[in-house]
Amino acid sequence: MKFASVFVVLATVAATQARILYARQANSQSFTGALGGIAATPVVDSGDAKRPFQVKGDTFVNEAAALQRSCDQQFNACANAANAGAADFSSADCQDQKTQCDAAN
Repeated sequence: MKFASVFVVLATVAATQARILYARQANSQSFTGALGGIAATPVVDSGDAKRPFQVKGDTFVNEAAALQRSCDQQFNACANAANAGAADFSSADCQDQKTQCDAAN
């Protein structure tokens, strides 16, 4: 019986931790435009109460700054693809998309 009790407690803790991890990884970036399949970088919870927003390993104090970085990173990747000739869109199209990304946030 003692083994069963320990198992139930461990299973409960594991389920709780899984919910916390899932909630922490929710993406705050609502912009869904993606020229050439290049999406805006996800904005997730860093787990640090002082710098709670994270974009590709960089942390931010406020969500607005993190969302701005997300849009900037999407623009850079998009423009790199356009300038390399690897896409059927121009860097001007990428700038238009960045404007839309910024406006969505």
